Amino acid sequence: MKRNMLAIIILALLVINTVLTGIVMLSVMQTNQKTATVISDIASALELEAGGGSGTSSGFARQASDITAAETANYEITDIQISLAKTESGQSAILQCSLNISMDTVNSDYATLGSSDSLSGATSKIKSIVNEVVSPYNYDNVAENQAAIEKEILEKVQDYFGSAFIYDISFSSFLPVKM
Repeated sequence: MKRNMLAIIILALLVINTVLTGIVMLSVMQTNQKTATVISDIASALELEAGGGSGTSSGFARQASDITAAETANYEITDIQISLAKTESGQSAILQCSLNISMDTVNSDYATLGSSDSLSGATSKIKSIVNEVVSPYNYDNVAENQAAIEKEILEKVQDYFGSAFIYDISFSSFLPVKM
C-alpha cells in the first residue's frame, strides 16, 4: 500500500512539474516574441537591414528604389559573346549581349571600387561571372530567364567586390543566336 501511495505522489509531482514547465515556457516564448518585435521595430526605424547594412558611408543600406538618377553612375561592358548549352535536339547557340552596371555614387565604396580604372580592370572577371551564370542555359530558355540571370549576376558581382555599391545589373542588349 505504501508503494502505491508513493507511486501516486511521484505521478502527481510529475504532472505538476510538466504543467509548471509548460506555463514557464509559454511566458518565456511570449516575452521573447515581444522582444523580437521591439528590436525589429527599432531596426526598421533606423533603416537597418538584417545583413548589417553597408550601403552608404553612414552604414545604412539603401534600396535600389531609393537611389535617384543624380546618385547613379553607369558602366557598360559591350560585345560579350557566350556559348549557350546545347538544346535537347543538340542545337548550339550563343548569346550576344551588353551589360549595364548601375552604381550608387553615395556609397562609400564607390570612390575606390567604382572608378572607371577599377571597373575596367575588373571587366574580365565580370565577363567570367556572366559566362558562368549564362552558359548553363540553352537557346530555348535563356530569354525567359533573363531577370533571374541578371539577379544572379548582381549577387555574384557584389560578392566579388565585397560591397553593395553596384545595385543593379541589366542587359542593354540581349540576343540569343542559333548556330
